[in-house]
Amino acid sequence: MTAKDWFMDFARGTALGVGMLPGASAGTIGIIVNVYDKLIGGLSGLRKQFWKSVVTLIPIMLGWVIATVVLVYAEKKLWDYIPFIIVSLCAGITIGGLPVVTDGIGKPKVGGKEISLIAVGIIVGAGIGVLSVLAYIFNWFSFEAAYLNPNQNWWIYIVTVLVGAVAAAACIIPGVSGAMILFIFGLYNPVLEIYIGESSIIHNHDRLGSGLLLTLCLVVGIVVGLVSIAGLLKKALDQHKRSTYSLIFGFILGSVVSMFVNNQIWPTYSNPNNNQPWQFIVGGVVLLIAAAIMFLLVKKRKKDTQEDTEK
Repeated sequence: MTAKDWFMDFARGTALGVGMLPGASAGTIGIIVNVYDKLIGGLSGLRKQFWKSVVTLIPIMLGWVIATVVLVYAEKKLWDYIPFIIVSLCAGITIGGLPVVTDGIGKPKVGGKEISLIAVGIIVGAGIGVLSVLAYIFNWFSFEAAYLNPNQNWWIYIVTVLVGAVAAAACIIPGVSGAMILFIFGLYNPVLEIYIGESSIIHNHDRLGSGLLLTLCLVVGIVVGLVSIAGLLKKALDQHKRSTYSLIFGFILGSVVSMFVNNQIWPTYSNPNNNQPWQFIVGGVVLLIAAAIMFLLVKKRKKDTQEDTEK
């Protein structure tokens, strides 16, 4: 790998950092900047060609991590002021990236099987957010409270591993965002607050041990998701493409609902500082603009790919 190739992969990796925002699919971004195939190849080759895959992944992952830290920190700081606009931006990116998934379903007429799978996906995607809101309203459980007192809520360690695995696997599926998975489950802000904010381990040293353990659980989940679940998903996409993409399409549609109806955004609707009419108006405009830009980028990338194939 030449120095130029290394820095190009690093730059493309920084673009993937956008995928750490809820709703922005790292898989879709990877396709747009033409690094998706290299990323998947590197991840899938870790078992058979470990060192070669590591060399391939280092610049991509390094750029990804650096961009993620910067963007996530900015998002966290802005969340207290414009939560609805942030969610609208992320939802717009998600909607604009849907052609990646619909192309996977294919042009033949969608039959009853595909419609059923889309419906199942919608129910699951929307149901996660609705369930988290019900949990918030009726005080069934609170992920934020559990993260602040994990030793009294031991189950949160297991949940973190499981959700981390699903989120990591989702990162490589075009159109699905790993951060969105964390967000609709209600774990996105609690995870960030381990390191950012007044209750972080930086300011509250009593959380140091539990915070690092929760981080370790998330990392374990991510590794499991990337190495194991990602392989199963790739196999499903290869062998049952239309069915898998139909389910993914439905899940994304349902997840858009969950982005606006989950236990992290729900409290802001009753907050006088966040429920001003101008925020909802601006949020709607931002959603439309983000969806349009993402849609055009995806279509341009598809056109460029077709032209390269024809040459």
